[in-house]
Amino acid sequence: MDGDIEELFESLIKKYREQDAAFDELKLMMDEDEELKKSYEEWCAAMGCSEKKGFGVFYQEYIEGDDSIWDSIFPNKEEYDGYDS
Repeated sequence: MDGDIEELFESLIKKYREQDAAFDELKLMMDEDEELKKSYEEWCAAMGCSEKKGFGVFYQEYIEGDDSIWDSIFPNKEEYDGYDS
């Protein structure tokens, strides 16, 4: 089940990009789906996080991983300044 909930987290992050917006959507989804809420609670317990901070921890790790992918493609970002604007 961890993989399923993490896939949901990733889809929310990709859709909303901002942590607060993605977490707000997750909370709305959990209000409507008790099974999802239980899965989130179990995931947080397994990760050693509070339910309040669990998604934020995943979000930060996901974004840092996403950044490191770009860093490996463009190790000397100064050479590519202007391409991301």
